[in-house]
Amino acid sequence: MVYEVLKVGERNALSPDYLRAILGLTSNRAVQKQIEHERRQGKVILSSTQPPGGYFLPESEREIRQFIRTLENRGSKTLDALDGARKLLEEFEKAERA
Repeated sequence: MVYEVLKVGERNALSPDYLRAILGLTSNRAVQKQIEHERRQGKVILSSTQPPGGYFLPESEREIRQFIRTLENRGSKTLDALDGARKLLEEFEKAERA
């Protein structure tokens, strides 16, 4: 669905608003959910937050590497937040046992 309308290269990235409109989806969150679904099916859909940002198909090794770095950085920050929340939960649990 999304994969079929995307263009090749970051310079041709399509915004979530545009994709929502042409695909007849109800929200940008619906666009994200559809992209998640297609990625789980093995489609390689890249994204960029660099203005104007949006979704696109890979044109080069450089674009793929940049996307991987972005996801790794985002994942690392998410894991850091998860670690912090777990440590605080442990403190609450220790206080309850005391």
